[in-house]
Amino acid sequence: MSEWRNSRLSRRRVLQVAGLSALLAGCGTGPAGRSTQEISFWHLLTGGDGERMNQIVTKADADMPQARIKQVVLAWGPPYYTKLAMAAAGGRAPDLGIVHMSRLAGYAPGGLLDPWDLGRLARYGVGESTFTAPAWKSSIVNGKVYALALDSHAFVAFFNTDLAGKAGLLDAAGKLPPIKSMDDMKRVGAEFKKVTGKPYGLAYGFLGDGAQLWRLFWTFYSQHGATFDLSGEKFAYDAEAFGESVETMRSLVDGEVASTSAEYATATSAFLGGDAGLVFSGVWELPQYQDKKMPLGALPVPNMFGTGIDAAWGDSHTFVLPHQSNPDEERRELAYEAVSKILKNSLPWGGAGHTPAYQPVVNTPEFKALRPNNDYAATATYLRYDPPSSFTGSGSNFMTQFGGVIQNALIGQTSVKDAVADFADRVNVLISKAVQR
Repeated sequence: MSEWRNSRLSRRRVLQVAGLSALLAGCGTGPAGRSTQEISFWHLLTGGDGERMNQIVTKADADMPQARIKQVVLAWGPPYYTKLAMAAAGGRAPDLGIVHMSRLAGYAPGGLLDPWDLGRLARYGVGESTFTAPAWKSSIVNGKVYALALDSHAFVAFFNTDLAGKAGLLDAAGKLPPIKSMDDMKRVGAEFKKVTGKPYGLAYGFLGDGAQLWRLFWTFYSQHGATFDLSGEKFAYDAEAFGESVETMRSLVDGEVASTSAEYATATSAFLGGDAGLVFSGVWELPQYQDKKMPLGALPVPNMFGTGIDAAWGDSHTFVLPHQSNPDEERRELAYEAVSKILKNSLPWGGAGHTPAYQPVVNTPEFKALRPNNDYAATATYLRYDPPSSFTGSGSNFMTQFGGVIQNALIGQTSVKDAVADFADRVNVLISKAVQR
């Protein structure tokens, strides 16, 4: 199963495709008898993401007759990251890998990755100007670039345009009215309820899902202009912003317009079935909504705090160079070329709901024509990645700890104040363990 709950392309199938590519290159020659090099590429993309990556890699392969890109797909989450770290530490690293930007701080400082050479990248038309500021800034660790973003994937709101039209919510441009407060949000939910006749107008799945809780929280918290500092001996945070963000989440799931106990799958099903007019979701869910031929609109999660700060939780799949003590320079050069070709041909990545990171692709008429992608594509310019640390990021225990504590506040088993204090204590334990290493 992939990160985004989509499994149309299996790990076995990708390995079969990769194996066939290697077999076809078995004689070691390309067109006109030129020798070929095999570039090993590890990633964790399956389902629709895997299909699109295979499409893009196949195109890059066709443009590189002197090389073959062999994809190796590993299980998402801790299994993938553990194997990648072991391979880099044990001298068996692949030529290329995929790492979430949010996990970079746990890999680059420890010598598990090699930095990208900016001069080499420039020869292939890749550099700071071809990425958004958040993606480029977050790729730098100790003054060196360790990651090249393939995409940005944000937490947004999708809505059913048919239901919104029947509820009288749409303006002349087919957009929802401005949402500037929780009262505004609840009014939108109440109007959807009137149309559907169902218990809830809004859908947000969070029960037992630390990642979902974290995504909405980090969006709200960042809209306050606040951040976490995990670099010292103690956890530093804005207690007022933290408390208000969690209170807002609790107000959302009040049992009136959104369920007090919806799981991820429950919320998704309610939206797909027309039982809810709006769902808070990651952009990676776009393909399944479109597969159901839903009349679909989208918008960034509104800032309801009056701060005027645009912010959205997000992450990026990034290309990295797993550490090699004595890299084969010919293969490494081909790895640079391969990444540049994948980035330049990443338009199909928009079909997965993601916003391609390579700006020349984003600025094409073809990408601008994608709907509703362009209704949230601006989130890439103000994306808020997870606070950098060796213990944070996608699939981390940090998110699990957050979910276990904050969920109790949302469902009324503890106060928000106590939940914040409990989480702070847990983070301090994580910090102390990281320091001891």
